[in-house]
Amino acid sequence: MGNTTISALIRHILLVVIWLALWRLSVFNEYAPHASIWFPPAGFTFACFLLLRWYAAPAMLLSCLLSTVWESFLFNDGRSTQELIQAGTLFAIMHCGVYGVSANYLRSFIDRISHQNLYQPVMRFLLVAASSSLVMSSVGIMVLYDGVHLPTLVQSWLAWWIGDMSGLLVLVPVFIGLVNRIYPRQGLLFALRYEPSGRSDYLLFAAKLAITSTLLIAVALATNYSGSAEVASLVFFIALPQMWIVHTESPMRVAVSVALFSFLAALLVSLLQMGEQAYIFQVAISVVASAAYFTMAVPALVSHNQALYKEVRTDYLSQTVMRQHFIKLAEQNLKHASRYNFETALLLFDIDNFKQINDQYGHLIGDEVLQKFARMVKSKIRESDIIGRFGGDEFMLLLPQTSLQSAYKVAESIRCGMLELKISNPDVKPSCSVGAAAMTRESGFKGAFEEADQALLQAKRGGRNRTTLNSTG
Repeated sequence: MGNTTISALIRHILLVVIWLALWRLSVFNEYAPHASIWFPPAGFTFACFLLLRWYAAPAMLLSCLLSTVWESFLFNDGRSTQELIQAGTLFAIMHCGVYGVSANYLRSFIDRISHQNLYQPVMRFLLVAASSSLVMSSVGIMVLYDGVHLPTLVQSWLAWWIGDMSGLLVLVPVFIGLVNRIYPRQGLLFALRYEPSGRSDYLLFAAKLAITSTLLIAVALATNYSGSAEVASLVFFIALPQMWIVHTESPMRVAVSVALFSFLAALLVSLLQMGEQAYIFQVAISVVASAAYFTMAVPALVSHNQALYKEVRTDYLSQTVMRQHFIKLAEQNLKHASRYNFETALLLFDIDNFKQINDQYGHLIGDEVLQKFARMVKSKIRESDIIGRFGGDEFMLLLPQTSLQSAYKVAESIRCGMLELKISNPDVKPSCSVGAAAMTRESGFKGAFEEADQALLQAKRGGRNRTTLNSTG
């Protein structure tokens, strides 16, 4: 018990040390009094609450108090101890309250969604980051700096908002990985699909970072030389090589590249003292980060939509095409076949005595028969052929560019393959009956289906376990 308490205390102290180090970094990168191009502690606080929920509150509150004292010491503002405690407490409550509530809201949302969907948490994160930093900057300016009487109200509020928002957008993904190292957790990181990439080509990744950094330095130097806002706006084009990284690297490397871009931008603005153009670089950090994460999320959305598309058109048990979608595909194929004068055949399958199998051996054995039948059929047909489940124990097979005689051979191959299926219960010896018909422009799908259904009925009346062609074929 004692070791657990000490370990928890050490971890909290480590969080405080990291928070203060990040706060000092933001002070170092100030381009105007109390105006930093970004505010990393905001991102760190958000990440801590996101992973640890309110368990992170003591460390974050203490960090805010200590930073207030440290700030007073740096600027020698002459405030008394009581004033420092009051100001620090107020700042701590606002900072932890706004970002704590926002992060916990986002965490609750992430916990409810599919772990395979990256798009939703990314979009919600972007919205939460923008709104929570807006609330924090507005409240902070009004309460801590008497914003109503502040001569530079708009400029100070805008600098605070964009600085906090940049810290959130850019650094939260990296800080998630950092905090997860200190407090190992799995659920959230898996939901964000934050696993490392399988690639190990670090030299190529380093080259991409070097290209992005070189372009950023070039823009910053050109801006400093010209003093032109138009030249500074070229920084937005660095989103292009950043997208290259997004499309070719893992999510963690994307987060690292965005963090490096933002740090270098903040450092250049501070070193070159680009006060007038600082806002452009500040906005560029947020835009590049948002574009990177949005671009990273879009393929996940497309993949998710494709999965949904497949789900609503695929029979879950047999993993074959569902009835309505099969009919649609058959009609599309018929138009193509009519245009080029191709033959098309339709096969109907019925599992013999399937109700008896369910009644005597159970539905699980019946499901196994259907699944293994579907897999066996897929192993014997072409990629262009379409297997669908009509319902119950009946299946349909569309054979494009296939004559009725060739379809008969395919049907016989499948019928014989059915006899060789190995079911977990050795007493089950399944077989199937098959009806075949040609599908033409005149018959259409409906007519071909009726003819194949009649042929199937003849096969069942003839003793089952056989293939029958329709009478007109």
